Amino acid sequence: MNEKQDLVCVFKGDSFESEVVRARLEADGIPAMIMNNSLSAIFSTYTAMAGPVSVMVNSQDEERAVKLLQEQ
Repeated sequence: MNEKQDLVCVFKGDSFESEVVRARLEADGIPAMIMNNSLSAIFSTYTAMAGPVSVMVNSQDEERAVKLLQEQ
């Protein structure tokens, strides 16, 4: 994800679920990143209370990522 590309959200959940989803996508060759609008999730041990966390992928990977996640 070094080039500037359009990112799309393929999953929203708590920080633990989002990390599992990100790892699953990356294991299948789909670069993914975690985004959270709350900085408290970075600094707090209570990240589950920080609100939903999004898993983002490049727009050209969206269809493949969604299909992969639906298979789970």
